[in-house]
Amino acid sequence: MTASRRPLLVAVSGPDTAGTASLVRRLAALLRERGVTVVVLPCHGCLLCRRLPAPPHVRKTAEPGRSAWARRATDPERRGPWPRRVHASLDAAELAARIAVARLLARSRARGGRAVVLTDRGPLDELVRFGLPAVAGGAAGFRRVARGYGLTLLVESGPETPGSLGPEGAAGSPAAWWDRCRGWSRRLPGIVWLDGDEAPSLVAETALERILDVMRERERAVAVPKRGTTGERRHVVVSVYDGADAPACRSGAALVAGKVARRLAEDFRVTVVTAGRHGGAEDRDGIRYVRLPVGRAGPRAGRLLFLALLPLAARRIRHDLWLESFTPPFSTSFLPLTTGAPVIGIDQGRRTETPWRRYRLPSLLVERLGLRCYRHLVAPNNADGSALRRLSPRADVQVIPSGVDRHRIDEALLGSGQFILFLGRIDTWVKGLDLLLLAYDRARPPLDLLLAGSGTPAEERRLASLVAAHSPGPRPRIHWVGCAGEERKRQLLRDSAFLVLPSRHETFGLVALEGMSYGKPVLHFDLPALRWMRDNGDVAVPPFDVAAFGARMTELATDAALRRRLGHRAGIAAQHYAWDETTGRYLALAHRLLDSPAAARRPRKRGASWQTTR
Repeated sequence: MTASRRPLLVAVSGPDTAGTASLVRRLAALLRERGVTVVVLPCHGCLLCRRLPAPPHVRKTAEPGRSAWARRATDPERRGPWPRRVHASLDAAELAARIAVARLLARSRARGGRAVVLTDRGPLDELVRFGLPAVAGGAAGFRRVARGYGLTLLVESGPETPGSLGPEGAAGSPAAWWDRCRGWSRRLPGIVWLDGDEAPSLVAETALERILDVMRERERAVAVPKRGTTGERRHVVVSVYDGADAPACRSGAALVAGKVARRLAEDFRVTVVTAGRHGGAEDRDGIRYVRLPVGRAGPRAGRLLFLALLPLAARRIRHDLWLESFTPPFSTSFLPLTTGAPVIGIDQGRRTETPWRRYRLPSLLVERLGLRCYRHLVAPNNADGSALRRLSPRADVQVIPSGVDRHRIDEALLGSGQFILFLGRIDTWVKGLDLLLLAYDRARPPLDLLLAGSGTPAEERRLASLVAAHSPGPRPRIHWVGCAGEERKRQLLRDSAFLVLPSRHETFGLVALEGMSYGKPVLHFDLPALRWMRDNGDVAVPPFDVAAFGARMTELATDAALRRRLGHRAGIAAQHYAWDETTGRYLALAHRLLDSPAAARRPRKRGASWQTTR
């Protein structure tokens, strides 16, 4: 058995013993859903701690800053250093023996597959609990055990965690616990800090991503066998124009492609092909990123160059499956004609009329011809799915919506808010910003309007002039705050009263789903692509009816009870669009195409490995 198939040992550490045990149960369930064999190993001290209770004279009754219970072996005032070292050595030896048994059990159950051993405490907790010096004998035993752990997830719950240290011997006050913990975390390998103040589902998703990243790195560390031999991980390529080097042009397609790539990397070798100002390749989080040097040409010419270079990249990169996120103006690049491997077209950027207006190119004709080349297509909503079936009758069209991170919604805050929020890419005509400003200027609702986002320099200049025209005077009520990072975006969503989505064209409306996950109503034009929100906390008005849009904007701004009812429904609806579920459907589709007998008979793509050789 190779090193990558050895069970991964993961510890969940932290002073809140109930919270770490709950997180272990959540992680075990999520890993089992992904076909990973999981063995959970509870760690509650050594045999002495479990069998020999502390005598009554050790109990603390009135000492400030301490837990109500302290183990005799962990209290330096009652037990000397030698008993503590012996106790720590016994604890470390028993922990090592129990881990060895759990690994054998996980390996036998996995039968060559992936396996994880989860412990609800780890060597870090024991080192902090005993409070031994770094050079002590007992500490050396725990440090040897810690080297066998692939990952330690340290759940940071703040300096004050009432009753969290448990009866098995707190190492003093919570602040003292964290001081020792920070000291030891710099000496032990594989420590990852998690924010325990977030919602449990978010903590579990973050922890799961860290575990999967370590598993991918372990698998990559093993030498890849020669092509054609058994055991080789099949190679999946995801192509999307928007990337990290083009923040002004970034859209929901980049977010979807990134989430899908991370999920596919659980079972496949994944390469992401994107645009950049400079060519090159890098490895990050177990995924290979290849940049095509088209960013210097600008957003419009860059997209055309990206579409022209994509077939060449498909000829040079060996792959078993290709996922192409469509890029305007032509959307399709006739990629299936350049490769013998299956190609899945993802309709995240196809806008039938927009490219014709902007590029003055025959995109409709090219799109109709190009879509007929695809046998597998994915649409984010039923309306676009029906359109794709008409344009490509022989294709297998799947409707897979976008996803969202789950958030804990405070029922007491539903209906509250300080402003009306538009969040998205600055594209005046496509996003309907001119319609929004006109409706706000005419209706004059009692709440200010905040615009958050960035775009090309030309679009930003156009928006600045529109804002100045519709909000003159020393105290403007329309505020453009520019690009919002992740933390800033979350704050805006939490503080907003409701979202507006005045788009003329949308493929799904990922921003609307993000707002719904915070319990915020969404006001939008009744476009076919946005009807997945119907009766789910949304307010739809006839397309491009500026007067109706302004009237409903005023109604939402003045009626907190209405916002509360709609926000409650929006928060419930958003729970059905978790990333774990939506990306799992992409993973199932990839397995269906690659595990079929036709895929096994298909000859592999020949050519140079280019920049994706690992």
